[in-house]
Amino acid sequence: MTTAAKIEGSDEACVWQMRCELAAACRLVALFGWDDHIATHLSMRLPDGTFLLNPFGLMFDEITASSLMRLDMDGNLVEPCDFPLNPAGFNIHAGLLAARPDVNSVMHLHTRDGVAVSTLKEGLLPLSQNALNIWHDVAYHVFEGIATAGDERARLAADIGDRHLMILRNHGTLTAGRTIGAAFARLYMLEWACTAQVRTLSMGRELQLPAREVRDKQGAAMGTGWIDPFAGERFWPAMLRKAQRECPGFDL
Repeated sequence: MTTAAKIEGSDEACVWQMRCELAAACRLVALFGWDDHIATHLSMRLPDGTFLLNPFGLMFDEITASSLMRLDMDGNLVEPCDFPLNPAGFNIHAGLLAARPDVNSVMHLHTRDGVAVSTLKEGLLPLSQNALNIWHDVAYHVFEGIATAGDERARLAADIGDRHLMILRNHGTLTAGRTIGAAFARLYMLEWACTAQVRTLSMGRELQLPAREVRDKQGAAMGTGWIDPFAGERFWPAMLRKAQRECPGFDL
């Protein structure tokens, strides 16, 4: 396959760095047990307006920087790839990236706990501190079947609005960020909150929810601006070190 270092007319170092980071995110998804065989998808917009997407056919623990697909917003391959495009993956990522110029990375999973929460009428509950850190920034999208219809892109974009996390009803979880690190940090917090909720509800005991004023206060205090410096300076560098230690080879 063609590597980013061979792409003419691009910032080669920047493109290669984005390839390595997205491949690391894919490997971490597998490491944390969030993958769903060859399904689900992660993307990153590149400086020239094309974007990277994991190819349809590789397991997440197989993905490398050079094996990622590079597409334009019409779904055309910018580089040769040995694997086909996932139409639903393209629809979701192209739709959201096109609608949100402030977003460069989108991540979508089908984890067991995320899917379980997506089926609840109330969705994500403000049960824990982790949930409260993101609860005010979560949107919802009604299940329409496998997301291959082109006109669903507009509804996905309308439903997420200016938020950065979305629960796809009866389907799974999705996050968006200015960087791969920001999108992955939100994904980590959302999946953690979903798992905590599934475990809490399984106990069958009366729930102790934080007071409404506490929820509102935390939502106002957290906002959305904190995630970029947190992810860029602390969280994502630590995750990249973890990927180097525990799933090396992603940067090939």
